[in-house]
Amino acid sequence: MSVDVDVVIIGAGAAGLAAGIGLQSTNLTFLILEARNRVGGRAHTDLETFTPIPIDLGASWIHSYGPKNALYNYHKSFDKDQTRTRPVGKRLRLDYNGQPFSSETLFHAKKIYSKIFQHLQLYSYNAKKDQDQSIEQFIQSKYQRLVPTDGPIKRLVGLFVSGSEQYEGSNFTDLSAKQYGIGSGSGGDRWVSFGYGNLLERIANKHNLPIRLNTLVIQIDTTDPERIAITISNDPAIIYCRRVIITIPLGCLKRDTISFVPSLPEWKHQAIQQMGMGLMNKLIVQFSQNFWDHNLRSFSHACNERRGRFRFTICIPPPANILILFVTGTFARELEILTDTQILEQVMKFLRQIFPRTTILDPINYKFTRWLQDPLAYGSYSNFAVHASPHTIEQLAKETSDGRVQWAGEHANIDDGTKDWSYACVHSAFQSGQRAAKTVRDQLCFS
Repeated sequence: MSVDVDVVIIGAGAAGLAAGIGLQSTNLTFLILEARNRVGGRAHTDLETFTPIPIDLGASWIHSYGPKNALYNYHKSFDKDQTRTRPVGKRLRLDYNGQPFSSETLFHAKKIYSKIFQHLQLYSYNAKKDQDQSIEQFIQSKYQRLVPTDGPIKRLVGLFVSGSEQYEGSNFTDLSAKQYGIGSGSGGDRWVSFGYGNLLERIANKHNLPIRLNTLVIQIDTTDPERIAITISNDPAIIYCRRVIITIPLGCLKRDTISFVPSLPEWKHQAIQQMGMGLMNKLIVQFSQNFWDHNLRSFSHACNERRGRFRFTICIPPPANILILFVTGTFARELEILTDTQILEQVMKFLRQIFPRTTILDPINYKFTRWLQDPLAYGSYSNFAVHASPHTIEQLAKETSDGRVQWAGEHANIDDGTKDWSYACVHSAFQSGQRAAKTVRDQLCFS
């Protein structure tokens, strides 16, 4: 039995939810198809493993938090009277052996780091249109000249450098030097104490959106100029519509999880392959007792083996007693192929190295994410690979099939020319969904 609606939205992550909300003010019929058994996409709050503490397995912070943020008002309304799990207290930068860096080391390392990235910013500003190289390639000579060959200063500079790699979810070998710092928005970040995934679920419930879960789209056929045919896995029914808004992750587009009839234009294929896709995983471990400083909010770790290994850990104090280790890029990829037992062994070895004078018992609970292996994500969020640019994002967002297919997602939030513009964030995805819905409204309601 076929279903006929005006608009089908594919994906119930932030972009899909925003698109649905944007269509509710019209007389258009629409349906949101979500392959998972939940909404939120890569924003997912685990409410079971560490009960009663909500833990985000994906996005954790609302970046560029403030009144101009598309999710600000929602967060303000849902944040009242919530259980607080927000990390509080001090932050430490620790050497490989758990010792804090001296103020003198910190002074020299900051000075070197600043010179390296002033050099990079200058290149980003002055590079010609078709000129680009990886950040690693560009800073290598400067890095080697300024950084001592061994010792704590080198390790601390490496820690600072790996902070940018963590933010992008990729190693500098894969990131564009020309686009460094582009699209990072403005303002501070806000930890979602009750869970970012939980926030998106509440938004969906608030608007009572028509969402069909466990519905995997495998084909979109736009051959017929009058109606679009959408095929679903394990369901003979065809869904017909006049417009489609596609919000699936860039990682899925790269893997061709949906087939298009006719095929997508070559410029769209090129944009999909050109944009980078980062990886950030979380290794979450809970202990029966707190063996770290109760007032410790987070700590960064400078590795003596290679840059960025177990770089950053968030500490949630008693009674939760939870540590959340963030791993990104190549290191995260290597860990993903290990078993949980093998990952846990590495985590415990690291923690016992950082806290050598403390007896650390094995955790009582743990959970490790594997976003790259997730067939409905294939990665965490987009970034500018070498030769990618804001124009790439424009191509990713550009409509196809004579405007009948719209594109949205964190990778498809077009530069609006303001200092607040960002991509690769949950609120960026939400904004892109709003934009796609507006386009569909203009096409179908005012034509």
